[in-house]
Amino acid sequence: MLSLAIGLFLIGAFLGFFNRKLSYFVAFLASLLSFVIGFNAEFNGIVYKKIFPVIFSISSGLFVDKLGGLFLMIASVSWIAVSVFSMDFGENYRKRMAIFVNLAMLGMLLILAAFDGVMFLIGWEIMTIASYLLVVEHDGAYKEAFQFLAFSEISTMSLILAFVFLYSSINSLRIVEVHSQSVLFLVFASLAFIIKMGIVPFHTWLKEAHSKAPSNVSALLSAPVTLMGVYGLTRVIYITGYTHSWGILAIIFGSVSAFWGAMEAAAAKGLKVLPAYSTVENNGMILAALGLSALAYSFSKESTLYEFAFMTAIILSITHTIAKTLLFLSIGEAKEKLHEESIDNVRGIHKSVGKIPAFGVVISGLSFSAFPTLLGYVAEWMLLESIFQSYQFQSILDRVVSSTGGVFLSLAMGFASFSMIKLIGYSALGYHHEKKAKPMPSLFMHLSEIFLMGLIIGISFFATIVFVKLGYAKFVIGALGVPNGWLIASAKPVFGVISPAFFVLVVLTLFFVPFVIYLNKRKRTKKVVSWNGGLALNDDEYFTANAFSFIVEYILRFVYRTKEVRRDKEAFVVISDVFESVYAFLVKVVEITSYNISKFIMNGKIYFYLLYILVIFVGIFVLFGRV
Repeated sequence: MLSLAIGLFLIGAFLGFFNRKLSYFVAFLASLLSFVIGFNAEFNGIVYKKIFPVIFSISSGLFVDKLGGLFLMIASVSWIAVSVFSMDFGENYRKRMAIFVNLAMLGMLLILAAFDGVMFLIGWEIMTIASYLLVVEHDGAYKEAFQFLAFSEISTMSLILAFVFLYSSINSLRIVEVHSQSVLFLVFASLAFIIKMGIVPFHTWLKEAHSKAPSNVSALLSAPVTLMGVYGLTRVIYITGYTHSWGILAIIFGSVSAFWGAMEAAAAKGLKVLPAYSTVENNGMILAALGLSALAYSFSKESTLYEFAFMTAIILSITHTIAKTLLFLSIGEAKEKLHEESIDNVRGIHKSVGKIPAFGVVISGLSFSAFPTLLGYVAEWMLLESIFQSYQFQSILDRVVSSTGGVFLSLAMGFASFSMIKLIGYSALGYHHEKKAKPMPSLFMHLSEIFLMGLIIGISFFATIVFVKLGYAKFVIGALGVPNGWLIASAKPVFGVISPAFFVLVVLTLFFVPFVIYLNKRKRTKKVVSWNGGLALNDDEYFTANAFSFIVEYILRFVYRTKEVRRDKEAFVVISDVFESVYAFLVKVVEITSYNISKFIMNGKIYFYLLYILVIFVGIFVLFGRV
């Protein structure tokens, strides 16, 4: 079955040369098969194994175990949605995009099914190169694509070093069912994976790549591609075990990343820049949850906190993958049909583009805002419960780190709600600007969006069943009038509880009748003219998304470095990302250095080149003269 899935992705890539829609359909079939493989590995205990010897003690091949199966299930949900969406959306791009979409998914499948470091690196590079070629599908995106490639190759180099140290530790490159205490493997592997997750300060490629990439590609980059980083970190934990110092660093980097990503999202004006920074925030939360799990394990193996925090990371990963895929696909449909880049210019999606993409923006945005009854609400409640329970830690250092991280994470949740309210209010529900959408086939785009919306609502409603199926039945109880099996408890003995399904039923029961009465007796909305300091408003003047963000930008001007710029009798406000400034400085230094070196060694003088040849000959004789 695993070979069939790989074969289907290869066939899909080949069909991309001739028929885009058929190529995406084959990608859909391969993604569906991948989901079945993951489901069987996770829930039915079926291990898919194909291993062959390479050289010396090194073997390579494929091995889908329970952990790989879980992440394969999560990733394949996004692949299914993207491949179906692309059957319509891909018609606006060249045929080769279908080829690279199939190859990118194939690379991720190989990563999740890798038995050893060699197969992992093969999948990693297939995914990276295919993703790079997908980003350059947008005309004029070479700079952004190159930035993505540069970060990806740093990640690859770090991974190669990690596997070298793993081999020196256990005399093998296998990554499943092995244990190693190599600190250097832990350091370099963690660095590689947090770069792929877009953790601060390695996040700048996300904003640049998303702002240029086609929207179905952005969904792939933001959800399943960064999920590969989460899978890698989880696999590293399985290999090295929980490490206390790793947990401390994970909480620090994760909470700062979540805070920074959410804060930048609150100030973002670009339609795809905001979700890009949201990805930085979400992955920061996942990293912090893994760190809390490590700290809790080192504190006490008897405590259930480390298991609950680990489950929090998994639920956050599921939430991020599904909701972020939906968000990028929904705003992608609007962006493509309206041919606009900013949040302000797509306002009124519900009228100009359609109710389904507008509803997709609303559902995904509310989920990221932790709106009750949606999947994000369950995930963020779990994260807060994990933080609250850190009072159990005995070490002062652990308490300070976890509580300070909790403050940053709580602020991140507030900024995330602010940014999502802005996105929903100004894009999906904003005033219609009378701009007409470009007509294009939308059946498959809408099927994909409805599928993801159903998952966000459905998984939240049946969250307790997800807990039981994943092997964490100990956190599912019944109490306070809620039947057994419908209440999630964050600890044993009980610390905090939540029941998404029961909450929905209670809300519907209590508010259904008053809501119906309200709908029948509501008065028409009263409309008044906006106050403009006594001046008359022009027809094109309104309270913009920029104005909405400016409140935060001004209050936190010492962080955003907010400043007013006057140019051509117009004034506008600019903010800056300090990390981008650092990278811009590094790029400038490298450019100047490489220019001067190349000017010195490639100066067009023939005796310089003869000198190179002489030095090389002397070097060869010195090194190999005794052989």
